[in-house]
Amino acid sequence: MKIIKATIGLAAVATALTFAPFASAQSAEGFTLDKAEYVPGDNITISYDVAAGCEGRASSNGFINRYSSEFLVDGPRTMAAEANASWVPGSYTAELTCKGEKVTRAFTVAAPRDKFTLDKTEVEAGGDISVMKTKQSDCGEVATSPGFTAPIKLEYESVNLRIGNGKVVDQAGTYQAEMTCGGKQVQVEFVVTAKAPAQTVADKPKTAAKSPIVKPKGAPQTGGGATA
Repeated sequence: MKIIKATIGLAAVATALTFAPFASAQSAEGFTLDKAEYVPGDNITISYDVAAGCEGRASSNGFINRYSSEFLVDGPRTMAAEANASWVPGSYTAELTCKGEKVTRAFTVAAPRDKFTLDKTEVEAGGDISVMKTKQSDCGEVATSPGFTAPIKLEYESVNLRIGNGKVVDQAGTYQAEMTCGGKQVQVEFVVTAKAPAQTVADKPKTAAKSPIVKPKGAPQTGGGATA
């Protein structure tokens, strides 16, 4: 019985040694996306283990601004960056250089039927804002909000989107934009920030007065006032 137990014990140790390095390599290989599917404009988190040796920023034609933000420390061994999913539904690939090689991850931007989006979540008081939905969406054609100066009608089309443009109020605060989607009221939150104060003439830095140039009196021959 002792021999059998010893054999089993050795087998367990051998198994642990065989699979532990493999599991470690898998966890440190390349980078990951927090989800496989997003809605238009959705936040995307990209991360990697420091052992993956990734560098630069992640890129994709499925990101609104093409590139992710810079990677920052997000844990003892983790680096993370953010991006936003394209407004256009479809299948995309994110790319990042890890250990000198291009590593890719596939993801999908789905067309939600019961949602709409805003082009920004923070707008300066009195600024412009756009409301968007996919052409497949079952949302209505008008968005309303106490934070809009007037209801916004979605009357323009671009690729796979219906778009409406408007302005926000001058009063800073947090507001809800609302549309009827699939027979129910759907809300999206946004913030109106205070307008930066305009610079007045009094605020502008004054230019120091230049000292007058004093020329010596006298004949040019001596420069001291006496004649040659």
